[in-house]
Amino acid sequence: MQHDNSLNDPTADLLTSLGIDPNQQYIPVRTLLRQLGYAPAGHEKDLRRIPVLAAGLKAMWLTDSSGARTPALCLRVDLVPLWLCTLPSARRPALAQWQHEAASILWQQSRPNGVSPADALVPAVHAQTNLEVAYTQINEAAALARQQLLAERELDRQVRDATDPGTVHLRDAGTDALVRATRQTAMVSATLSKRNDYLGIFLGLVRVFQITSLRAIPPARLQGALEWLEHWRSDIAADVPPAD
Repeated sequence: MQHDNSLNDPTADLLTSLGIDPNQQYIPVRTLLRQLGYAPAGHEKDLRRIPVLAAGLKAMWLTDSSGARTPALCLRVDLVPLWLCTLPSARRPALAQWQHEAASILWQQSRPNGVSPADALVPAVHAQTNLEVAYTQINEAAALARQQLLAERELDRQVRDATDPGTVHLRDAGTDALVRATRQTAMVSATLSKRNDYLGIFLGLVRVFQITSLRAIPPARLQGALEWLEHWRSDIAADVPPAD
């Protein structure tokens, strides 16, 4: 793991500045803490108090350039960004900027329908530039994709466990209807036109119906979205030439 001098630069990419090797699956916790200027002992204990982080900890042996081996507490690399958000960032500009960006991503990814996108990085809708609008819409589409992924997994789990397929459903009726319609449209597209239309569907739900979450969808938007998806499936079927 290498280190550069950009940890005080708020425009720097923090993970790159910390020298994280893309081929590493686990990162030595003490190495990162020392690079950021922290005393390791207390923060290592804090890691164990957060279950999602504690589950990614692993004791490993590290070999230095002289061949000596030392034990080290390591964290799974995909959890490093979350962990960095828990550290105090006073007098650490790059880390403070990282936490602002992370706060924005979390808000955009969890924002309920109808709530302003204004956050640590972007202003309210009426004051947004074209780039800021693109940023929020891309995040909204990603949020829908994540929620769709989790919802389809839950439906599949219920199908595997159910004795009566008719009992399989998501708790919220509106969410259930939209998730099923989205899945059906994407499957029809994949079967008949050999395309992956999930992204197009999510961007359409964001742009046309201002749906930013598959949860607690306003009834008027839900009905419009379901009719739009039905038209999408009909158009796909109409465009496919008849079989020989």
